Amino acid sequence: MSINVPEQWPSIIGPSNWFQVRRPTHWRVEADSSTVQVSSSDGRVSLTIHCLWIPEEEAVNDSLNGLEQLFPVRRNVHEIKPLRISQHSIGLEGEAMLGPETPWWQRVLTKREWRRWRVWAIREGSLRVVAVYLQEGEFDPESDTLVRMTLESIEFAPQLAEPPGIFANRVLEFARSEFKDLVCELDDKMQLKLGESTVNLFNFYRSYTQSPDKFEEIIQPALSALADVQRWGDSKISPKLENIRERIMPMLYPDHVRSAQYKEFVCQPWVGDLAVLYVVDEPQAYWFIRADLLPIWNLSVEDLHEIAMQNLEAYFDENVMELVVTGDEEEGPKLVLPQRPDAYNTARLLSPSFHESMQEILGREFVVGIPNRDFFVALSLDSEEMIDQIRHKVAEDFDRMDHPLSSKLLLVSLDGVSEYGEV
Repeated sequence: MSINVPEQWPSIIGPSNWFQVRRPTHWRVEADSSTVQVSSSDGRVSLTIHCLWIPEEEAVNDSLNGLEQLFPVRRNVHEIKPLRISQHSIGLEGEAMLGPETPWWQRVLTKREWRRWRVWAIREGSLRVVAVYLQEGEFDPESDTLVRMTLESIEFAPQLAEPPGIFANRVLEFARSEFKDLVCELDDKMQLKLGESTVNLFNFYRSYTQSPDKFEEIIQPALSALADVQRWGDSKISPKLENIRERIMPMLYPDHVRSAQYKEFVCQPWVGDLAVLYVVDEPQAYWFIRADLLPIWNLSVEDLHEIAMQNLEAYFDENVMELVVTGDEEEGPKLVLPQRPDAYNTARLLSPSFHESMQEILGREFVVGIPNRDFFVALSLDSEEMIDQIRHKVAEDFDRMDHPLSSKLLLVSLDGVSEYGEV
């Protein structure tokens, strides 16, 4: 059961796609792997939603026993009405002194600053959601109503994905059962070593959170491709340029990920904290081109880029990108997005000829969002309101899609591509 909230309230996707809630339009959002925090624009009101995964077989007490850690100094604690949601929930409220604890004699000599709080605990399967609501200054009943509306808008996923650590161990067990002849190891950064190859499980986990019932469908092809690499000979590991030249393609990648995990591969910096890497396209996968291959091929990075861009143009001549275009002079700003996902969709932003074709639709300057590798959304500059909506949507998709690229918006103009400034 969910309550009615204003239509314009945007959604927040919780960690691991476990739930979504709606929030007041102008409230700020911060999130990490286990917590979501929303706060009013003036900072007086904050709602922090913590997620805990507790296996069903473990005995669980749904009372809020963690108050000692949350509020060591508290008073006037009592139960409040549970939330109006389908899931089991309990709630408490009271007052607390926040900040570092002080000696008793200092508390006697100084005025106490008590802050009102409310805490709710929600149970859904193995997931426990603990929501902590704080308010500064005099009690504001309107803020109280907004917080309750936010929490009562919560909708849980039909099937909850297991948390990252459990997922990674499940992948490890699957790999060991399927590839008994290869050494399988898992590190604390969700990187799986299969034989002599290593794969980061982060993107696979993102796919899994969207479809928890398709674990094997997501993992099997990736691990099989990785296992096949172990059987490659020198002709595959260090191929001749003429054998793979027509399959070299460019690919955008977050620069912080590249610098941490892909230092040995050829790359060039790009805009928006992104980098261009180069891959060799295979029937069921692709592999990144190592920097040590360039002197063997007698190529510079610029030569490699030129080859990759020629192949990219040829690829889309053969695999025409079908676009969805909405809006016109009467309906408002124009919006363009690809009809189908493709691993090279966002790489087309490297192409001046693609810029020209898009400018015929959107005008000489337009905004682009690239939340992940396979998808982009382009928008004319006619409406700041629409651009702001797209900015929030791109940031939201960046947090939940696999192969994430950027939460930023880019500007395409006659001068090329640059970051689009905040409004």
